[in-house]
Amino acid sequence: MSNRSPLTPAEREQIYPAKLRGCTLPEIAAELNCSVETVRKWWRHAREHGRSALAITVRGRPASGILSHFAPTVIAHALALKRTTPRWGPSRVRVELQQDPALHALALPSRSRLALRFKTECPECVGLRSAKPVPSTPPPRAAAVHECWQLDMQEGIRLADGRVATICTIRDVLGAAILASQAFDVTTRGRYRKLSWQEVRQVIRSAATEWETLPDAIQTDNEVCLAGQPRDPAPSHLTLWLIGLGVVHRFSRAGQPTDQAQIERTHRTLSNFADLLSKPPNLASVQQRLDLEREQYNHWFPSRASDCGGRPPLKAHPELLKPRRPYRMEWERQLFEEQRLYDYLATIRLSRKVSQVGQIQLGGRSLGIGRA
Repeated sequence: MSNRSPLTPAEREQIYPAKLRGCTLPEIAAELNCSVETVRKWWRHAREHGRSALAITVRGRPASGILSHFAPTVIAHALALKRTTPRWGPSRVRVELQQDPALHALALPSRSRLALRFKTECPECVGLRSAKPVPSTPPPRAAAVHECWQLDMQEGIRLADGRVATICTIRDVLGAAILASQAFDVTTRGRYRKLSWQEVRQVIRSAATEWETLPDAIQTDNEVCLAGQPRDPAPSHLTLWLIGLGVVHRFSRAGQPTDQAQIERTHRTLSNFADLLSKPPNLASVQQRLDLEREQYNHWFPSRASDCGGRPPLKAHPELLKPRRPYRMEWERQLFEEQRLYDYLATIRLSRKVSQVGQIQLGGRSLGIGRA
């Protein structure tokens, strides 16, 4: 055996699966007509560096490639996380490594080094990114946290139990924190339904209650439940409720999704982290994942959004925990001022056609005003 030539790559690749099948090292050595020490060397090499490393002859000084100076257990765990949850980026994988008690004493690679290793070891798990379009006239930038919240819905999420979910999410524009994210069952006999304005109000109340504040403004797109009928200047119920609380209802421009760039990016972040494309079992499972990932993002994720500079939103902006306009659910009736509604409605001119029986349509209701 001492005079035989070195193992070929094909022979090396037989060692790892044979060991996993339960064969002993001496049995494998006898099968390949080589020494037990040779089999042991290649078995350990495959276990620590992956089966792809068996094609490389281990001679001379150790490799100095990507992540070669980090413990093999760290690299193996990082690659396993990426392969298990391919929609996690390197920053999210690194957060998981930081919270693993078995790795606390070990050095962890940076986000950029992890990204390079993922492209090398598991390119099938790395998504291709296209350049982001630059908006011609971007919306004004918020100057403080809780000055402006963006709200939007992520629709058509298929669940394993056959139901369909819609997720309504709110994000602070400047602070980058995900303030609320709630899943609703929108299954119908047809495709699925849109959220009602009452359900959207429920999410806003949830965010205001958790963070104990109202914002100066809430920005949404022009969905009917949010903005009302597109050709009707009459405000929606949601707009009237916000105005009564002293919150400006701001709308993005039609056909300009970049006006809502922050919340749109948050959709992708939550979808990737919570792995919503894998068809979660049911609505409760979706909500559990959203709550967990929102907590991870706000407290631990090294966000590059806004001016966080690689810090979690709550560390970059601890003032998020300080109310800008204090709110509690039991205070809402006192905070709501009807005079604000009257002042706002006085600025709008509405035209309605009177029916033959003296009725008009207003706010989805038929009102009798008389033919005169």
